[in-house]
Amino acid sequence: MTDRMGEIRACDTRQGDILAGRAIPSADELLRLMPFFENNIREDVLEWVKSEIGRLERLDTPERRAVLPFQELLNDLEGSSVFGAKLAQSIDMLMLALPEDDHEGKLRCSVYAAALGQRASMITLACNAATALAASAEMSPEPTLIDLTLAWAALGWLAALATDDAFVPLSDHTRPERLESSVETALWHGRAIVRFLSGEEPPKMLLRQSYRDNSTKHCDAAERKQWLIRQAGGVLEEDLVADWLGVSLPELRRYTEAGDLIAVDMDGRTVYPAFQLKNPTTILDMRKILSAMPIRASWMRLEWFLTPDSVMDGDTPWEALRAGRRDAVLDCARSHGAE
Repeated sequence: MTDRMGEIRACDTRQGDILAGRAIPSADELLRLMPFFENNIREDVLEWVKSEIGRLERLDTPERRAVLPFQELLNDLEGSSVFGAKLAQSIDMLMLALPEDDHEGKLRCSVYAAALGQRASMITLACNAATALAASAEMSPEPTLIDLTLAWAALGWLAALATDDAFVPLSDHTRPERLESSVETALWHGRAIVRFLSGEEPPKMLLRQSYRDNSTKHCDAAERKQWLIRQAGGVLEEDLVADWLGVSLPELRRYTEAGDLIAVDMDGRTVYPAFQLKNPTTILDMRKILSAMPIRASWMRLEWFLTPDSVMDGDTPWEALRAGRRDAVLDCARSHGAE
């Protein structure tokens, strides 16, 4: 029998590391719709390019020539704001420069291109996921969690393709609903189909992006909380946070009660929004900012960090903090909730 709970715990741990910026996902993990590094495609591309440059520079001179297209992309990413169509074009150029036998690199670039809306790459991902799943079906007596996520990816990307206006259904059914991005569309519909067919719920952290409404206005409090969690990059369980900080659970709870970290209740579990645990500097900055806030309610604190503020020139306090404007965020925090 498959140890499904063990698989889910391992998956949650791995995703927690990826969302918090402690690990970069492999191409196979991205194929299975695991999150990008820090839940950000641009950051994922940047980290991967840097790691590939480091690897290639350790090779013999003839093989080191392959570093040039990676270096060009790195220069573009670090020297300007490369997003959207520009990033997609850069990824296409890099894929053309990759050796034919660099299957992992090509798969990773296909994930990036599909996430940026390229239909041909969505087909590539659906076919690769289906190929891996077919091989597993021939060899394994029962599906593992990896198999379920492969099915999720294959069916999800097909559903994402079916949302396109160019597709005309030949049945009486309407096209699947299109969400705000191709990745979210694949996540949402793939999960729904797999759950319908297998009766199994995916791991909770896998649901972090599978949410329909990206606006900040919700009439339902539960939906509002889900939106906030999504904006925060998901959540981490207590034991993962304690391990990351190198403290015991009682110590972590004392820090939380003192207001040094944001912890919220979800389904009776105490969890920590991932954004605040990005790196040691972020943790220290968050501690200082949180200590200055008069308001103590956890959900209200989280909402403040993730809601655009005119004082921050329309940015969220979290965006302003990431941009290096800590003092401005600190000043704003002191007045939040004050009488």
